[in-house]
Amino acid sequence: MRIENELIGAVKKVLHKYQAKRVLIAVSGGVDSMVLLTIVSKLFSNKDFGVVNVDHDLRPSSAEEVEFLKDFCQQHDFKFYTTKWTNHPSDIGMEAAGRKFRYDFFAQVMKRDNYDTLLTAHHANDLAENILMKLIRSGNIFEVTSLKQRRNFTVGQLVRPLLQFSKADLKTYAKTREIKYVQDETNFENITMRNRLRNNIFPELEQENGQVLSHFNLFDQQLNALIDLAVDKFSQIELQMDISNLAGKLMPVKVLDHNQQTLFWGSFFTRKLPISVSNKQIDQIIEVIENDHPNASVNLEDNWIFQRSYERFIIRKSQSLINLKKLIQVNQTVKINGYNLVVKRVPVSEADILVNKIPEQIMLRTRQAGDKLTLDNNRHQKLSKRFINKKVPEYQRDHSIILLFDNQIVWVEKIYKISDYFKQGNYGFKIDFR
Repeated sequence: MRIENELIGAVKKVLHKYQAKRVLIAVSGGVDSMVLLTIVSKLFSNKDFGVVNVDHDLRPSSAEEVEFLKDFCQQHDFKFYTTKWTNHPSDIGMEAAGRKFRYDFFAQVMKRDNYDTLLTAHHANDLAENILMKLIRSGNIFEVTSLKQRRNFTVGQLVRPLLQFSKADLKTYAKTREIKYVQDETNFENITMRNRLRNNIFPELEQENGQVLSHFNLFDQQLNALIDLAVDKFSQIELQMDISNLAGKLMPVKVLDHNQQTLFWGSFFTRKLPISVSNKQIDQIIEVIENDHPNASVNLEDNWIFQRSYERFIIRKSQSLINLKKLIQVNQTVKINGYNLVVKRVPVSEADILVNKIPEQIMLRTRQAGDKLTLDNNRHQKLSKRFINKKVPEYQRDHSIILLFDNQIVWVEKIYKISDYFKQGNYGFKIDFR
């Protein structure tokens, strides 16, 4: 039979390509995974593959489906693993939590029994549905493609050998070979976007053009090829940006036009940040880069921030302000932001700070509105102005450490010490900050 030969040949070719030796097949009991199990059983001896299943305990019939699969594996002498998910979240994130539980269990089995490859029965319909869902939700070209034929897994690799075949192909093969399977009735309920696309939209599209699924597959392949080319180009730009720890120069990316920057930042965030960044946020980032304001920021998801500081940028986690205000003693070590700070009394010749009297109160704090620095000839300068002149990034200003003697600022981390303006005094102090 043509479809059988094509299926077996394609699966064999994929598993050979990725050097799969011992495989674990994720099987729900539905037609897709039962077809995959049947094909793999023709290619591997029973000792070289296993069947894994999770009872998500979300439907009354789920326990019966597990029993069906367990009995099937016993009849055919297939190694069978299963578990039950009982710790369901009470509010949101049910689908994501279930997926995490499922794949964590798969990884445990693979590690314990030495499987190198996890197989799933995703097919051409799944691929097309995923592309359309992601296009509807974000439109980000770097998020639209998702179902790779192979990807690294927690243990070994995850391989999807059926992506070129449609659901109809798998049903035809199952009917011809009289493969038994169970049917999840909730798949026919239009309660999720995937089900609505599957039940309503794709049948219409396939009536318009019977090749629509193969066109989605071709689109996915070509888009991935273009993305690979773009990432190579963007990697060269990132080298010029001198990127380290999500920070770097902006000038190399500013030569790109707006649409090219949209692609660049979409690629950058997809590869380097553990959150989803919307198209609107990317547009805001580009606006920050292109405008004349040397300090501006864009709030991202999960308390992440894109911050421009003059001709550099940093992407960082937002932190609450230090709001430091602490009285200290001479020779007392104070730990701040992972650094140790000590104010020592030293001879005038060795001093960082010269004063005419021993301070009654020594205080460490962060900046406050109206802070001023004392300069020579009774001149003063706003601390905010000094930050700007010294090009201190805005996100660092609220964390800069300030030292006061009797309420007068005598030292500010990296940018000011009063002895630069008053070079004589009766008493000397040294700041050890490391």
